Amino acid sequence: MIVFLLLLIVELVLFFLVKKSLKKKNVKKSCRVLFVFSFIIIFILTIFFAIFPPAKQISVTGKYQFSSTDYWVTENQVDPYLNDGSLRQLQVRKWQPLECSENHPVVIATHGSGGTVDNNGTFYKELASHGYTVLAVVHPGQASSMVYEDGRKTGLSKEFLKQSSSIDPDKDWKTTYKVFSEWMRIRKADLNAVMDDYMEKNGPVNFIMFGHSLGGSAAYAMARSRTDVIGAIALESPFMADVYENSEGEIVFDDSDYTVPLLNVYSDSSYPILKQRKDYKNNAKFLESNNPLYTNIYYEGTVHMGLCDISLISPVLTTLLSGKRQKVNAYEHIQKMNADCLNWIQMIE
Repeated sequence: MIVFLLLLIVELVLFFLVKKSLKKKNVKKSCRVLFVFSFIIIFILTIFFAIFPPAKQISVTGKYQFSSTDYWVTENQVDPYLNDGSLRQLQVRKWQPLECSENHPVVIATHGSGGTVDNNGTFYKELASHGYTVLAVVHPGQASSMVYEDGRKTGLSKEFLKQSSSIDPDKDWKTTYKVFSEWMRIRKADLNAVMDDYMEKNGPVNFIMFGHSLGGSAAYAMARSRTDVIGAIALESPFMADVYENSEGEIVFDDSDYTVPLLNVYSDSSYPILKQRKDYKNNAKFLESNNPLYTNIYYEGTVHMGLCDISLISPVLTTLLSGKRQKVNAYEHIQKMNADCLNWIQMIE
């Protein structure tokens, strides 16, 4: 905020200098050019710091040093978002504690629509500092950025963006169901590939799923489908994998209870209207359930994108992408949310 205010003051000073120089005939042309150029540079910097203000770093609380390395997993299927017939390749960022002999479940992190490998990077670091290995998976075509093993880069697929724009649970529930089914098929294949690859290299382990938005939906899906998943954390996510078409052609939810612990996290973006949203029908049902396996947390004053680290980087983007302004301090909220999620993991393992 201080940097932004200083830049704003400098910008105003330059603005008046430019205005004054244009009125005076005895001011050299070179000076006018310098004033205008300086004004443009400061203006750009002011806008940049308004969108991306300097953020306070969140310190880890665990005792372990940690490192991160990237590796790649190639699936035995063609990438649905590419037209060249190539096999689907996933980027995985592995956060690992150093000199740690503790035996914990491995946490699999899966980002939301348009997310990144560091979607909730502060939480991955916090987990690693407490002895947990974290595998953050990038889903090509559904991520805003990904780097392939050969150095090529990719972003959001046009097909994925087209599918995203077609979702409207209230007006076209059947099309929404088809999109949900396709996304869950892709995500489950991705996550199975990463988890199976890890076990081939390291032996049998238990997993805890963690995801934001679409990633949380995938986390629920893995909790339904794999016996080595012992829990799942979903940050404001519908139960997409529970939607199916019954024998009468109706699109309904499998609302049978999960058999592993779930931590369901919500913000102002969905919690106040949870019962009104067709795609969140299972969320509303499980919210009112007395099943001890379900834990629900509502962070009042937060918004959807406030549940991931972009809120630390840019309050402006957080507001634009969420459709409403976050009312709480991003640093304090992310710090608390990370602590709550860590405590829950320690409780269930």
